[in-house]
Amino acid sequence: MSFKLFASYLPLILGVALLAGCRHGIEITGQGNVVSASGSRDCARNEAPCRFEVEGAYTETFTAIPATGWLHDAWERCQAPSGNQCSFDIAADVVADFTDAEIPGAIARFRLPIEPAFRNANGAFVLPAGSATEQLAWVLGELRAPSTTIAEIREHFSSDYLARNPANQVQQLLSDLRNAVSNPEIADLLTATPTSARAVVLNQGANAGGLFLSINSNLVSGGLITEFSATTGFPRGGSNVAASEAGNSLEQLGDKFSALASNTSMLVARIDNDQCRSIFEKDAQTPRPTGSIFKLWVLGAVAEEIRAGRLAATTMVPFDLDEVVIAGGAINDTPAGTQLSIRNLANLMLGVSDNTSTDLLHELVGRNRVEEILRTFGHRNRDLMTPFLSTNEQFHILWTLSPELASHYAAAPNAEQRDILINSIEPLGPVTQFVQANQTALFDSSWAASAFDVCRAYAGLRRFDNRSPEFEIIEESAGAETALLSVRTRWDRVWSKGGSLANANGNYVFTLSWLFESDDKGAYVVVLMTSNRDGSPIDGNPLFSIGARAEEILFNR
Repeated sequence: MSFKLFASYLPLILGVALLAGCRHGIEITGQGNVVSASGSRDCARNEAPCRFEVEGAYTETFTAIPATGWLHDAWERCQAPSGNQCSFDIAADVVADFTDAEIPGAIARFRLPIEPAFRNANGAFVLPAGSATEQLAWVLGELRAPSTTIAEIREHFSSDYLARNPANQVQQLLSDLRNAVSNPEIADLLTATPTSARAVVLNQGANAGGLFLSINSNLVSGGLITEFSATTGFPRGGSNVAASEAGNSLEQLGDKFSALASNTSMLVARIDNDQCRSIFEKDAQTPRPTGSIFKLWVLGAVAEEIRAGRLAATTMVPFDLDEVVIAGGAINDTPAGTQLSIRNLANLMLGVSDNTSTDLLHELVGRNRVEEILRTFGHRNRDLMTPFLSTNEQFHILWTLSPELASHYAAAPNAEQRDILINSIEPLGPVTQFVQANQTALFDSSWAASAFDVCRAYAGLRRFDNRSPEFEIIEESAGAETALLSVRTRWDRVWSKGGSLANANGNYVFTLSWLFESDDKGAYVVVLMTSNRDGSPIDGNPLFSIGARAEEILFNR
């Protein structure tokens, strides 16, 4: 009897070899026990995996009970999961068809509580290692100090920056900021990457009169500050919600969002037992260009390589000039051969959407591995994401290929696209000039996914063991940028990724996505996807307000 037949009644993992005996059971990962409604199929952690005979109709409900200090995370291979319960209701004649099979057991997955990124045990923000965050720490120290010397400024700012902003002007700026905030603490950390840091800083205990500090730095070359700005008057607990969206319902937000572009998709969902359960949606099953949201799947492939033991979390990657992306690369001045950690590359890929870091990781794990993660994460539109292109390869379609070949690639079936990729695109190496402007071909061939696919990517990233080396990289990189004020102070975990495609007039693809999660509230995803096929520009500012208002609604549920 085919295992697929049983799978039509019970959504288990396909392709498992059938063994002698008609048995089912419970497996446990993490620390916890499982009790059964019948009382005859209980399973303790020290007894797992548990197996039991199934005869006649199979009707049972299992409840996952976490051990002290642990939480129930999800049920896997369960017919009807709901919260910490897993139910089966299989007719006797279906069970009889499998008298010679051992069905893979349902898995009760337990996890440890979330350890919020960039926070200490007391909840205070702690800056991670990295040149930009270290320079931010220096600025905070200077605000506490009575003065800053010209020599100190020259030690911390790049010569290019000081050529545009003389040292005495920087000295005066720091003095002015010191008058506004002389006893600083980080009230909100929006960005924490090796090359960029943004934070709201206030006097300790104050709720008003704060600063919004933004710092960019070199990754190497001393990690000096290349950009520095400060805005005064920022309060604690600020919000991106504009007055026009204040108090709006999800339905009202959806109506406003639909008017922002010709093609829009919106999804607000809860992740329950690894599944995205819609709270509100508009065209959320329709594939749209993702822009740089595609980097979530590259991150997933990196994490899977570490989990599988094919890649060490401490791997260093030599900077390869063949992977430099001429557009959107913050580390392109890095000397060839410089050893960069995959931790920093992943952080830059997600935190500042660095395209060169992305292509270095794409090359490191390989196209096939990224395409496998699409399947692992349950991507429903894999044909639109494969061949899974690097950034340079995608940009060649826009800027290098003849209009005829670019259009042919966009319309070709998968096998033919792979032939063009191997024979015509890969040999080109990195993009070096902007010869063509194949905008329509780029639009039609670009990474594409539905809002639900994006949600499933976040759900897939959550499934990694949250105390593993690979999850540490996921947490730091997916959480490196919040894109919204105050959300990191309200949720235990905030992950974010957006993307865009642009022409001379502005962005004609603009996307934003977030995961908001706390142990007591659960995990939620917000996805906003807009595009104009005719290339007309999209104003991205309202998306931040709509996303921020959706987050408020979720937080107050």
